[in-house]
Amino acid sequence: MKINRRMFLAGSASTAALLALAACSKTDGSSGSGGAEGINAVEPDKIEQGGELKFAITAPIANWNVNTVAGNGVDLRNIYNFVFPFFFDYDDKGEATPNPDFLASAEAEEVDGKTVVSIELNPKAVWGSGKSIVPEDFEAFYAAAKSEDYSWASTDGIEKVEKVEKESDTKFKVIFESPYPDWTNALSSCFPADFMKDAETFNTSMEKDFNNDNFSGPFKIESWDAAQQVVTLTPNDKWWGEAPKLDKVTFRVLDDSAVATSFANSEIDVIQYIINADAYSQAIGRSDAEVRQAGGLQWRHFTLNAASGPLSEEKVRQAIMRACDREAIASSDLAGLPVENISEVMLGNRFFTPSQEGYKDNSGPWSYDVEAAKKLLDEAGWMLPEGGEVREKDGKKLEIVFTYPQGGSASANEGTLLQSQLKEVGITLSLKSVEDDKYFTEYVQAGNYEMTAFTWQSTQYPMANVGQIYGTGSGSNYSGQSVPEIDELIAKIDVEMDNAKRVELTNQVDELVWEHVLNFPMYERREFTAVPKRLANFGAQGLASYRPERIGYVSE
Repeated sequence: MKINRRMFLAGSASTAALLALAACSKTDGSSGSGGAEGINAVEPDKIEQGGELKFAITAPIANWNVNTVAGNGVDLRNIYNFVFPFFFDYDDKGEATPNPDFLASAEAEEVDGKTVVSIELNPKAVWGSGKSIVPEDFEAFYAAAKSEDYSWASTDGIEKVEKVEKESDTKFKVIFESPYPDWTNALSSCFPADFMKDAETFNTSMEKDFNNDNFSGPFKIESWDAAQQVVTLTPNDKWWGEAPKLDKVTFRVLDDSAVATSFANSEIDVIQYIINADAYSQAIGRSDAEVRQAGGLQWRHFTLNAASGPLSEEKVRQAIMRACDREAIASSDLAGLPVENISEVMLGNRFFTPSQEGYKDNSGPWSYDVEAAKKLLDEAGWMLPEGGEVREKDGKKLEIVFTYPQGGSASANEGTLLQSQLKEVGITLSLKSVEDDKYFTEYVQAGNYEMTAFTWQSTQYPMANVGQIYGTGSGSNYSGQSVPEIDELIAKIDVEMDNAKRVELTNQVDELVWEHVLNFPMYERREFTAVPKRLANFGAQGLASYRPERIGYVSE
């Protein structure tokens, strides 16, 4: 599975474990970060009218509200890209400009030590109910962010809004409590005021089914067929912008192991983030398809639950990290993919990728070192009994359970390799597979696990959502840890307007996360996306955004 920051959880070895570091912004792209080649950029008038685009998703949607902990996944985010209002477009560098279908203008200034954004809405913009998008929608959205009763996946940024000052039905100001450098992230989308009226509506009203009244975009959700497990989108008859080229977009629930075969048989049209050699081989074997690529936003990692048991001991967590040969695991996961140099995708940072400004490899003191791992365990009082293979303390063996989704081939591989590596230092790691659709809701999010591995998917704001995963009390802080020094740094990062200082503070957080081992990264995934050759304006997006209404097919 995968997730988004305002990250998405992107995932386990399988697509099934991908979370989205839950951003209100989408990873959208009119030109991929690999340039026009990454998406086959074509002017709309050169694209045929009609056709269907078929995606796969990994499980039925647990909650159709993507801003809840349960709904905060890449599967739903991919659906939202077609049906939800996103107020900014992003270029190849991830830089935001107002989307004129929704915003006539958006301009920020600093007034008395506070960021003040003047917004003018497109008067044609309406929700699925037909009601206009108005300043009251933003006001209700930000007010709800201050309530703990709402099951937010993350309120990073939006909780910094002090108030909304309405000037007319289309003009208003958003005033932050302080300087806020990532204001475009906080203003990137919202829900209608009726949906935000109380916590119960927000938390549960879309648990079982969607409601197009809460959406707004070029497409609408036509149906969710629970028997066939297919979500069907069709053009939105209330859409005021450029008419969509496609007649239909579908999302079919498929086990991760079936995705590549389904693509090879033309049963689906897209494999996003090809993650293994078998899928890559099947993708390039389809005669009418191709693999497009760009720099990736997803990164694999191990997360450790420090709430109880041996993992509540910091030196045990540190020992596990030092006993882990991350490069060997990356080499195994990526075998057969066109990744020429594994060292180039290894990650020493959770916030910046090696190609981004601000990247610093902070993993040095915590690199692979079996003897250092053994020493840490000795210091923690976990000793090897004479002639024994498993360390013990106070009569208990050092045994840890690694939980992963059944469809998660990458997670299973990572767990198996880590099991062998930990055995060298006297730790028993047992593997526990669970149902894909229960993996996040009943295990990760419920804290019902000890170790796991999945993928986080970042957004265009690497410093905007630090608190989502690492802040005390955040619903997406799956480590169960509270580190006051991290919380103090997060508060500074949120308001620091000097980018160089902000980068430095973010790297200080990364160093602390390494030290306390809330999680530890393995590698960055390059974005390999398989699509039909004739498909235009979609593919490997990188940091760029796409306009769904411009996706379509060109003639042979």
